[in-house]
Amino acid sequence: MSRTFNVPAIVGVSLWICGAAVGQTREQTRSTATPPGQGSANSLAGPLLRASARPQEFGIDDYVVTVLSAAEFYSFHDYDFPTLSGYCRNGCSGGFHRYSQVEVPAGAVIDYIGVNTSTTGDAVMGFTLHFRDHLGGTAQLLSASIPGHVSFSSDFFGPLGIHVPSNLDRVFILDLEQAPLEFDSNQQFFGYFEVWWRRTVSDPPATPTFSDVPTSHPFYQFIEALAASGITAGCAPGQFCPEAPLTRGQMAVFLAKALGLHWPN
Repeated sequence: MSRTFNVPAIVGVSLWICGAAVGQTREQTRSTATPPGQGSANSLAGPLLRASARPQEFGIDDYVVTVLSAAEFYSFHDYDFPTLSGYCRNGCSGGFHRYSQVEVPAGAVIDYIGVNTSTTGDAVMGFTLHFRDHLGGTAQLLSASIPGHVSFSSDFFGPLGIHVPSNLDRVFILDLEQAPLEFDSNQQFFGYFEVWWRRTVSDPPATPTFSDVPTSHPFYQFIEALAASGITAGCAPGQFCPEAPLTRGQMAVFLAKALGLHWPN
């Protein structure tokens, strides 16, 4: 069953979180413990990740993966050079937060977030995806706790369906949380985040641009996308000629404009 979370109006995006992964049910439980920094270990709120299968194992092969390593979250004194991982050592009795920006292109949909860790217990570590706008308005889009495994393993949360309509005046930030530890010897290692995203085509306008491509045309959305992006102006005033063959020269124009092919002088 899917749930809809209405992000505050200042955010301008909506979030869909499904409790089931594609082709496989994910068991997720929500912690009722106190938030990080207000209790002891195992106190991170949010659903505990239960599946470690990578998204492509569900037959999904059209994603781009943006990886954020521990080096982007940690300063050198919190870094384990043999494993190239961040970790918590002396001074973790109060817990901590580490942040890194998530960059994906406008129009993308974030579907999965994976995290690679080695942690001694369930919910000792967790993460939150935040949104911030140019006025300082913020919203928490999702939170999840990480299951315990003493050796390095990757856990995934999704499908999420987080649409990024624009990168103008907004930013998405991942927050890695470490709950307070009772013993400093219980070191928690963090390797990296994986952000799995896919591209989308914009919804078409209600009124057709070309008289020979009505809203009922099977390629209406895609032809309108080409016109709106300036890739084509059609074959004649107000017409696209959807059934006409495409010459190699016209194909060159389409591809060069679509890919933004450019070389500096």
